Amino acid sequence: MSVEMLSSPISEPAPAQPRPAKGDEIDLGAIVAAIKRRRGTILGLAVLCTSIGIGASYAVKPSYWAEAVVSLNVRNAVVTDNQSVVGDLKVDSSVIRGEIDIITSRVAAGRVVDALALKPEPAVEDGALKTGLQRLGNQIVESGLFDSVAGLIGPNDTVASLRQTLAATPAPVVPMVSDPREQMINTLLGNVSASNDGRSYSIRIGYSAASSDQAALIANGFAKEYLDMQRDEKVRETLNANDWLKRQVQTLREDVLTAESRVQKLQENAGLGDATRGGSAVNQQMTQLNVQLVAARAATTQAEAKLRSAQDLLRGGSVESAAGVLASPMLQLLARDQTEIKRKLADMSSQYGDRHPTIIGMRSELGSVEARIKDEIQRAVQTLNTDVAVARASEQSLQSRMRQLESNYADGAKVEIQVRQFQREADAARELYQNFLQRMKETGAQAELARPDARIISEAVGSPFPAFPNRKLFAVIGLVFGLFLGLFIAFVAENLQRGFNDLDEVEGETGIAGFGTIPLVRGRRKNNPVDYLIEKPISSYSESLRTVQSLIHSVSHSRTARVILVTSSVAGEGKSTFCASLTRQLALGHQKVLLIDGDLRRSHLLEVLPANSSLNKGVAPADLIEVLEGKRDFGDAIRVDEATGLHYLATARHEDNPQRLLMGREMQNVITQALRHYDLIVIDAPPVMAVSDALVLARYADASLLMVRWNKTSRKLVQDAIKRLRVSGVKVSGAVMTMVDQKKKARGGYEDYSYRNPYYTD
Repeated sequence: MSVEMLSSPISEPAPAQPRPAKGDEIDLGAIVAAIKRRRGTILGLAVLCTSIGIGASYAVKPSYWAEAVVSLNVRNAVVTDNQSVVGDLKVDSSVIRGEIDIITSRVAAGRVVDALALKPEPAVEDGALKTGLQRLGNQIVESGLFDSVAGLIGPNDTVASLRQTLAATPAPVVPMVSDPREQMINTLLGNVSASNDGRSYSIRIGYSAASSDQAALIANGFAKEYLDMQRDEKVRETLNANDWLKRQVQTLREDVLTAESRVQKLQENAGLGDATRGGSAVNQQMTQLNVQLVAARAATTQAEAKLRSAQDLLRGGSVESAAGVLASPMLQLLARDQTEIKRKLADMSSQYGDRHPTIIGMRSELGSVEARIKDEIQRAVQTLNTDVAVARASEQSLQSRMRQLESNYADGAKVEIQVRQFQREADAARELYQNFLQRMKETGAQAELARPDARIISEAVGSPFPAFPNRKLFAVIGLVFGLFLGLFIAFVAENLQRGFNDLDEVEGETGIAGFGTIPLVRGRRKNNPVDYLIEKPISSYSESLRTVQSLIHSVSHSRTARVILVTSSVAGEGKSTFCASLTRQLALGHQKVLLIDGDLRRSHLLEVLPANSSLNKGVAPADLIEVLEGKRDFGDAIRVDEATGLHYLATARHEDNPQRLLMGREMQNVITQALRHYDLIVIDAPPVMAVSDALVLARYADASLLMVRWNKTSRKLVQDAIKRLRVSGVKVSGAVMTMVDQKKKARGGYEDYSYRNPYYTD
């Protein structure tokens, strides 16, 4: 065969059909196999996260929950028909919301603290849970478990940042320092809650504490203090109104005594008896007129009294007293709104500054309410002024008529009329005094009968089981999280996997036919794999070489491929060992085969083959480089393996510029002479991605094989090597996967029929 024939490689066998790209379809079998391969990681993380969840549930301080239920009264008991100073609640959604705010207010919490004499714990640690989790993270990093899991993912900035965070030293815990009472109020406000489901008038008051008894005690304390606050509010407003009525009664009592003493003194001075008796028509007319005048003066006096009270209130009196005196529904509603806004403003002033928008808004709202109150009082004063003016006009009209009648009587009649007038004034004063006295007694009785607008329908009781943490829930959450984390890491590890695990993957991603897999020979420190095939002729290693040999024979018989180029992507893929093992296997089959070491830069063939090889013709060994330089003949460089009879060409030194020799005429002569004497020639070429020597040697080959190391060689390197070969016009006939760890491969879920095959004697 001429060199020109060798320079045109034959067409390679039909390439394997590439598999569908990832994402085109869901391969359940591949998913199950991936889970099986990564089951150790998944189960390990599941157990770890479950343990962390259980440990966290025991590390977290348990808390107990207790709940009391109060119901707002919608049917109030009526003891008297008298109107109360403070009306009952008109229950609606806004009122219920306001009552919930009262229950969870700072004032209510302060009353509970004072009533139960609560004190904060001696040492309150802030961030105890965070510190415990940081310590747990340190233990995970120190145990090496995190590094083992991170090794499955590979180098990653996020993983490195997470490791640094877990390994950080916990910051020292700083105890809280503040006023004990305020600190306890803050604790209560952080653990209490009040809610309404919107379908009833019931409010649920719940509290979370470190013990069930304490939780029930404080929950009941909030419920009780809420009722006491309602009752105290009614009592306070009623007592304020009662005090104002007492002052008015005292003033009216003095007016009655003064009027009666004046009547008695006038009667005594005039020597009159009972001035209420009269018999003449004029006298009767005057009597009737006097009755009307008395009523008019009583109305004037009452109107003036109300006017004076309203004017006093307008000058700075209490709005609660104004609501009681003026009996204005609108004023009572505004007074209630003013009280509520002041309470909220007092509660929120301790939390926000004076310039906070909420505080400013509430003050604006308070000013608006106070302005409306002032306007309402002014309207009431105007109305009272009108009433006083009308009453005075009526009184003056009656007095004018009375003066006309009096001018017609004698001096005695005038005295009698004057006495009657004074008597009427005294009667009017007494009537007004009795009315105020009766109202004062009623308000005094209402203070004693004041009842809250709600009642407790269910007291809080302690629970033997903590509300938090739920250890079963923690364990389930840890298990589920661990499984998902394990599946996620397994998915990432599978997608970030650098090497090929199966020959089908090589065929699917590169489109190159797979010629076979060469298993890894373990436990052979003294003997290398090229000797193992002689020691174990029916081992899986020997059988895998026979498989590749049969495929090469099928190619050579059908396509006259007599020169086989063997190369790889990078160094360390078992290329030289494969070439030596394959050619020794062929030589044992009494085939005339020649192995040529094509790596003139870093030859390893003499290291792989046994040292007891003999030389052809018994002369000193010639170097392949010397043959290519024309210093020695082709036959002088032939070496023979005594164990198998393999002939091979090797080099013992290194060439810095081997392409000048590989592209020369001497290399063509070597191939031509080899084809005359041997049936098959195998060239051990350098790695494709390292140097370009393999591209030069490929011009002499009829077929080429690419070595791919199992689970080691990067997929991208393999694809780049194939691309480089194809760009150079080299057709890759097939791929051989080398150094396959059959035990790990089978354990990873990849089918391998040669593993534990009863026909083999490994």
